[in-house]
Amino acid sequence: MREALFTVSQRPDGTLIGENAALGLAVCAMERESLQEEARDALIHAVGPAHVSYRVRLQPSPRCSAIALPSGIRH
Repeated sequence: MREALFTVSQRPDGTLIGENAALGLAVCAMERESLQEEARDALIHAVGPAHVSYRVRLQPSPRCSAIALPSGIRH
């Protein structure tokens, strides 16, 4: 199974941003669960039926290590 890794950062207003540079995808949401769903939907749109061979994973951005992301943002 392949992995679609979305690096997560947080805007000052609390919005979570997930980016996957390899596939050129970016999604946003207010909660981790919603971000996971948005990432999955973006992946489906980008790769079509092949999405079943991918697992979506969210990982905090290294530049956000000083920022306290909501609990649950783990890799």
